Amino acid sequence: MAHMESQHPATLPPEKRYHGVPSLTGNDPIFPADIMGHAPHLELEIGFGRGHFIRERAQQHPDVHILGIETKRKMVFEVAQKACAQGLSNLHLFFGDAREAVTRMQPAGCFQHIFIHFPDPWWKARHAKRMVVNPDMAAQIVRLLAPQGRCFVQTDVDFRAAHYRDVLLAQPQLRPLGDAGYVDENPFGARTAREKRAIEVDMPVYRLLFERT
Repeated sequence: MAHMESQHPATLPPEKRYHGVPSLTGNDPIFPADIMGHAPHLELEIGFGRGHFIRERAQQHPDVHILGIETKRKMVFEVAQKACAQGLSNLHLFFGDAREAVTRMQPAGCFQHIFIHFPDPWWKARHAKRMVVNPDMAAQIVRLLAPQGRCFVQTDVDFRAAHYRDVLLAQPQLRPLGDAGYVDENPFGARTAREKRAIEVDMPVYRLLFERT
């Protein structure tokens, strides 16, 4: 796991809190295999939030190395602290904007799975440009997935699911699985905190699964 500063951020002045978390910002190419020690099975989670999925996935599959990108420095710090306490050396957690970072990742076909869980919490029209699942991201998913690699997207908002599905269907190299892209169950076992909560209160979760041809 990438090295984290040991001093808790609460003891630091505001301008330095979480400043030392590993970052994927910049202009240089990003080589996930170099970051993750050339492990045979690499995965990417975009926006890992509280880190329930990424930590559970890493714990269940110690042979899988997962790169996580999150836009909140505090989340990166806190999830990394928990992962270190669990001894999860197959997690590699970074601060950054995944929409930009994926454009610099090399080589093509380096990930077996890409996960995007409950993205895009903004509702106003002016925030549409900030959406994570957009045509540019879909094109990068195609580029970065290995043949037969899978992209898994979840949301609890029906019209967002329909939009994401349309965006992914527009990529001819992504094959929809399940019911034209929709699947009833999470095939990866690990769950986010939001997914767990939705299941507890019997709220619908819309799950999309696509495979790189």
